[in-house]
Amino acid sequence: MSVLSGCGVLASTGTNAAPGPGASSAAPRTYTVASPVTTVIVNGSAGTISVTGSHRGTVEVTERSYYSSSKKPPATSHTVSGGTLTLSYSCPTQVTCGVSYDVAVPSGTAVRVSDREGAITLASLSGPVTAQTIAGVITASGLAGPSASLSSRAGSITAAFASVPASVTASTNAGPITLTLPPSAAYKVAAHTYVGTSTVTVHQSTSSAHVISASSDLGSITINSS
Repeated sequence: MSVLSGCGVLASTGTNAAPGPGASSAAPRTYTVASPVTTVIVNGSAGTISVTGSHRGTVEVTERSYYSSSKKPPATSHTVSGGTLTLSYSCPTQVTCGVSYDVAVPSGTAVRVSDREGAITLASLSGPVTAQTIAGVITASGLAGPSASLSSRAGSITAAFASVPASVTASTNAGPITLTLPPSAAYKVAAHTYVGTSTVTVHQSTSSAHVISASSDLGSITINSS
């Protein structure tokens, strides 16, 4: 297992400062992970997370740290073990602290993302995808993997698929859900919302092997064709 870690370098505050009262932002840090990677795990807490599929053969990561100006920046780390890259960080006790990630992964990489506060953006991924956030929106486009599991406690979920998935699960406590699927298949669909409307316009079949499940406690659900 390889382990690498580092902290950002303090940058002056100004119009590009990270959010939060009296916050400072560190200079962006970009690095390439040379080890072979089949799965990428991003464990965020506060900050946006973006993961994009590409034709590159290695994973490239850009970290943008922010923190209370009177405190130390978060300590970031990335580890590779058994083909799994895990990105994470820790913060000293302070009011404002977080890391935003921009990650480019090779085609077919499995992606698992978790965040507490911040938007998650997924694009052009062709491996299995899991994304969950407590407070933030999830936006996905060009998904071509066999499965996707997307969940948010407070925030909308929007996902568009470039190829027919075997299974999709989308759930949120508060927020709308929009799933856009290829028209070339029929889907076994389960859509449920307590407060809101459900609109399903894809071709449906109870015997289909392509299973779509969407649920929202408070918000509309739309499942349509591209």
